[in-house]
Amino acid sequence: MSTQLSGSVRMAGEDGRGVEVLIELEEEQLTLAASGGGVIGRWPLSDVGVSSRPDGFHLRLEGEEIVLTTDDDARFAFAIGMSAPTNRLARQMARLRDLEAQPEMVVDLTTADLPLPPTDPEPEPPTRRSSRLAAGLPYLGPMVVVVATFGFIAAIVAVGSATAITFPGGIPAWPAMAASSLIMAAGGFAAYQNPNQGRLSIAGAIALGLVTILLTAGRLIEEGLAGEALLVFTASIVVAGVLLAADTAGRNTLG
Repeated sequence: MSTQLSGSVRMAGEDGRGVEVLIELEEEQLTLAASGGGVIGRWPLSDVGVSSRPDGFHLRLEGEEIVLTTDDDARFAFAIGMSAPTNRLARQMARLRDLEAQPEMVVDLTTADLPLPPTDPEPEPPTRRSSRLAAGLPYLGPMVVVVATFGFIAAIVAVGSATAITFPGGIPAWPAMAASSLIMAAGGFAAYQNPNQGRLSIAGAIALGLVTILLTAGRLIEEGLAGEALLVFTASIVVAGVLLAADTAGRNTLG
């Protein structure tokens, strides 16, 4: 049975790839021929000393040591009957032995040590809009900023009506209204920059606003701008809560 391979040969200790050669193993005989034609040498395998090393096969020929590299190390090692290969070469030889037992399987041994690529097609990268939709309610940040702006305006109006919108004990409520609106605006801006941020700040602002509304409920002592300011502030907190709830539901559904 004849085995033909290709590779390169160089003297031991020399750098570089060496000379391209054709390798033939037939009838217990090793033949090296130049890739351009012409036989370099022919030796009985019994006279060839072979050892497997990381840089290739080291051959002892007529008192000289040469380094031979091949395009199929496992098949070369089988053909010469190598009994002490390196660990990597031993694994390749084992694969080759299994393949010969199952000839219908075809494997490229030059890449046998590499993981097989996935057979499933790569998913298409999500578009900018689909990415935002998958993260929850689209444009949550800008909508919350708009709502917070109305709440802050209501707090400014309440400054001039401190006696009308107060906590128990006569404490003015407008600072809490303003703080809630500013925190909500900051959370909305953060959510606009990154859909995964700002939601905790928005939730905290809504909680502070709800507490403010509950503590000031029923304490209006005059009509006019004070009542309208509290109504606008209440509406802004409720709308922000609805937006945050829709965003959370979208994340749980799509994520």
